[in-house]
Amino acid sequence: MLADMAGRNDPLMLSDLRSLQQKYKPDDTRPIELAIKLLSEYGLLDATDESGFEWEVPHIVGEFLRHLTMRQRLAAPGQLTPLIDEIAHLTEDFRQAVEQEDVDLVRIAGTGLKQGLDAARALSQQNHQAVLHEIMRIKSRQDNRSLRERYLFITQLQERHLTPLGALVDVGGAMEQRAAELIAVARGARERMSNNPYVPEIATRIIASVRKLKDVAWTDFHSCLREVTPLFKQIRRDHALAASVSTTLERVGREGVRALDEVVAQLPIARWRPDGLFSAYVLTDYLAGVAEHANRPDPGPIRMDEAAGRTDPSMKVLDFEQAALELRAAGQQPDLLQWLFACYPDFPEQQRLHGMMHLGAHPDFAVSIGDSRALLETADADYSYFPIRIARA
Repeated sequence: MLADMAGRNDPLMLSDLRSLQQKYKPDDTRPIELAIKLLSEYGLLDATDESGFEWEVPHIVGEFLRHLTMRQRLAAPGQLTPLIDEIAHLTEDFRQAVEQEDVDLVRIAGTGLKQGLDAARALSQQNHQAVLHEIMRIKSRQDNRSLRERYLFITQLQERHLTPLGALVDVGGAMEQRAAELIAVARGARERMSNNPYVPEIATRIIASVRKLKDVAWTDFHSCLREVTPLFKQIRRDHALAASVSTTLERVGREGVRALDEVVAQLPIARWRPDGLFSAYVLTDYLAGVAEHANRPDPGPIRMDEAAGRTDPSMKVLDFEQAALELRAAGQQPDLLQWLFACYPDFPEQQRLHGMMHLGAHPDFAVSIGDSRALLETADADYSYFPIRIARA
C-alpha cells in the first residue's frame, strides 16, 4: 500500500486512502482514520496542508520503497553534472596535496573522490533501472497512459534525458575527460609517493573506481538507448497515424461521409501489378540474354601434362630485384622506360610499368627527370612522358 502511495505524484485524499485500503486489505475492519494516525506517528505519512485532508509519503520513505521494489525514480541528467564538477574540484585538491606531499590531505581528498565516484555510479545504475522499469510498463500496457501521453513521455525521455546524458558519458564527453584527468593525477601520486604506506593504495582504489564508473555509465547509457530508441520510433509512427486518423474522423464528424471522398482522392494508386504476370521489360531482358548465349562444346577435363606445357606470356611476373641487378650491370641509362621495354619484351606492359616505378624508387640508384618529353609507341598504347635518367647512387 505504501509503495502504491509513493508511486503517485499527487497528494492522496481520504477517499483515495480508503480505496487503497479496500484494494490491499479488504478484510481489515479498522477505520481508515486509525491507519492514517498510525502511519503518521511512525513518520510514514505526512499531511500536505494545514487542514489535514491530504497526505503524501515522505521523500526518503518513497526512495526506500522504490529501492525495495527496484522502481527507482528517473533522475534528470543535470543531477550528474554537479557530481562531475565536484569530482573535478576534488581532483585538483588531490593534485595539490600530492605536490605538497601531505598525507593527511591526500587521504581526505581521496575519501571525497571515492564517495563522489560511488555516488555517480549509483545514480547511473538507478537511472538505468528506472528507464527499464518505465519501458517494461509501456510495453506491457501497465502505465495507464493514453497514446499522446505515452508519446510525450518517450519524447521527453529521448530528447531531454538520453541525449544530454550521452553528451556527458559517451566518448569525448565531460565524464571521460574528468576520468582521464583523475587517472593521470592518481598515477602521478602513486609514482611520486611510492614509499608512503597509504598513498599507493589510495591511488589504486581511485583508479579502480574511475574505471568502474566509466564502464557502468557507458554500459547503462547504451543499454537504455537500445531500449528507448526502437520504442521511440514505434510510438512516433503510431502517434503520427493516430493524429492523421483523428483529423479525418473530425472531418467526418463535421461533414459526414462525403468527407471521405477527398481522402480517397489524396490516395491514388501509383502502380498496379498483378501477381504471376511478367512485364515487357523482363521478357526483353530474358530474350536478349538467350540470344547472346553461345552453345560451346564441353572441352572436357584438362590434362595436367598439357596444362604444364602451356605458356601464357600474360601470366609472367617481372622479378624487380633481378631487374635491379641487370640495371646495375648495364650502368647509366638515359631513359628507364625505354630500357625496360627493350630488355623485357616478353613481359606485359603493366609489369614493365610497375618495374619502372620500383626501380625509380630503389635506394641503389640516383634518379633525375629529363627536361623534354619523350614518345614511346607500342602495340597497345602510345606513351608521352618525361624520361627518367638512372645512375648508380
